[in-house]
Amino acid sequence: MLLAARALTHLVDVLPSSCVVVVHYGAISCFVARLLTIEYMDLAEQSLQALKKISQEHPTACLRAGALMAVLSYLDFFSTRVQRVALATATNMCKKLPSDASDFVMEVVPPMTNLLQYHDAKVLEHASICLTHIFEAFASYPDLRITTQNIPG
Repeated sequence: MLLAARALTHLVDVLPSSCVVVVHYGAISCFVARLLTIEYMDLAEQSLQALKKISQEHPTACLRAGALMAVLSYLDFFSTRVQRVALATATNMCKKLPSDASDFVMEVVPPMTNLLQYHDAKVLEHASICLTHIFEAFASYPDLRITTQNIPG
């Protein structure tokens, strides 16, 4: 699995046009699954790297596959370097949120808000940018409403 994840990451990195094929054949959901049920730390880190590359070209596909919450789920278990990758990936996904994004983003607002007190400047910067994108999307789409139904917890 690790070698396959590395191969896909390198493929998307070296040949960005291959990203559409990788997305089409369901790689995002595989990487998300590896992050939600971490069995091997190396595989989880490689999944984060792959999702970062994919989210640059296909942020909405990543968002719809649940990658936003997946990259933040076990953030505390990763090194600072990997946390930066996770937050950069989240920021990529939040850059151009679709009008139906509230279901995907509302669950990450509390953990993202908690990161505003984080010790690493890059993690803090990405969290701030990500939250800004979320709030701008809610301002841009009047049909997006924050209600008690879509606020977790």
